Amino acid sequence: MVVNEYGSPTDPAVILLAPMMVSGSDLYELMSPHFSGTYYFIAPDQGGHGKAGSYKNADDEYRQLKAWLLDNGIQKIEFLFAASLGIAVAWKLFSDPAFEVRRAWFDGVALSKNARFAEWFMKRLFRSRKKALAKTHAEASPNLVKMYGYEFAKMMTKNFERITISDIDNICYACCHYDLRKLTREEQSRLHLDFGEKDFDLKYSRKTIPIYMPEAELRIRKGYAHCGYMAAHPKEYVEEMEHFLTE
Repeated sequence: MVVNEYGSPTDPAVILLAPMMVSGSDLYELMSPHFSGTYYFIAPDQGGHGKAGSYKNADDEYRQLKAWLLDNGIQKIEFLFAASLGIAVAWKLFSDPAFEVRRAWFDGVALSKNARFAEWFMKRLFRSRKKALAKTHAEASPNLVKMYGYEFAKMMTKNFERITISDIDNICYACCHYDLRKLTREEQSRLHLDFGEKDFDLKYSRKTIPIYMPEAELRIRKGYAHCGYMAAHPKEYVEEMEHFLTE
């Protein structure tokens, strides 16, 4: 992990944890222009992305992030945003008593203790597309273009080129195995869950949300795929996040 930071440490801290094929700096560039408030943005490049090394597991990624936060005297976090892969680390941070997280927003997570089929499917899918990309060297993967539009797909494809097969396997495991626990009412009041209606991960989370976090704020975006609304409407998306943060 390599931590990118933007703004003044004296401002409220906002952590941005990106999905697979999006670096921390990419996510910052997508979202930061639409925040109306002034914040100290912390946007890590997770393993396999940006300037970071390989991706080993979520525990290792969180260990690095936690050490960086404590070394820099940051224990109060105004807003914790995470999408897909980023939630594997964000869940650990949200649950860690060493930190005070005022609000958290998770988009596109398979909330399951052991989603074996999803893990197998993801590995097979990403391995196949990695091989196809190695042959075509396309600027933007056609499959990603269909889901997210050309510019967003171009950015994701660039990141995908440097992700290794080992990274893929480890990332897919991290996305499908959570140490779930029942959240307190107070914790649930600080948590927003977001999904695209067509998101495969929603199948798993529909079963676990009523058990572990039934009172968390939930939004399902009709007609959208995994993290699709975020990619298509970043301005409106950030406005909703900031409203949740300030209400």
